[in-house]
Amino acid sequence: MMEYLGMKNIGQRIEREQEMGFSIIELLITLTIISIMSGAVAFYLNSTQKLYKADDVALTIIDVMQEARQRSLTQRETMRVEIDRTKNAIELIDENSPTTATDDVLIRRVSLPDPSVITIGEKPLEIANNPPEPFPVPTTNFKLSSYPTSNAHQVATIRFQSSGAIVDAGNNPTGAGALNVGSTLHVWTKSDPQSQSTESFLVARAITTIGTTGSIRLWEFNPKSDVSGKWEDSRLTGSYGGHTNGGTAGSPTP
Repeated sequence: MMEYLGMKNIGQRIEREQEMGFSIIELLITLTIISIMSGAVAFYLNSTQKLYKADDVALTIIDVMQEARQRSLTQRETMRVEIDRTKNAIELIDENSPTTATDDVLIRRVSLPDPSVITIGEKPLEIANNPPEPFPVPTTNFKLSSYPTSNAHQVATIRFQSSGAIVDAGNNPTGAGALNVGSTLHVWTKSDPQSQSTESFLVARAITTIGTTGSIRLWEFNPKSDVSGKWEDSRLTGSYGGHTNGGTAGSPTP
């Protein structure tokens, strides 16, 4: 009988302890483990975002350019893409009448990341050459705009014509005197976002446009590549264009 009562008391004590829940020490250990795991996940996500940020921005810019090109061909009007450093945005504008500056219509605007996060324009000093297009394609020129939509802003202007060609901003608000040119727009992230230097980069991409054909191409800079100049056509490496050349599709090359 005594043995029975003893076992009963032990059972009741265990039941009471279970009802009381975790002890303070157990809770502290659990919270510590959760904090460590959360910190590790946050660090990993932050590093991954840095690797993919340049690709995301480059593909966004290309998307706007492709829309401009398609609209220019189907609507038979000049479409203007402005990469505006003053607004920190990229805009797609329908020029409508080629002789009137005041009838321009904004079709699309996409905000760009802060320049401390993504550099858009000139290439890092560590990179010697632009991507190897068949003909030399100079770095995109940012200059004061004379268009009403961006007057006196620092802008890179790329205009898609109904003929399929690409021209520059020209020399007045209607784009008169425009030249049939190509350009290379660099998009890259710094190794150290706090640095003011343009030398050290983490990931570098470039967008080339060819004036005569209207083609748009994305390039990846791969320091480990055996290709001359280290620039690889992204249609062959997988992040843009849908197929790979011995790599993992969609994986950025740092």
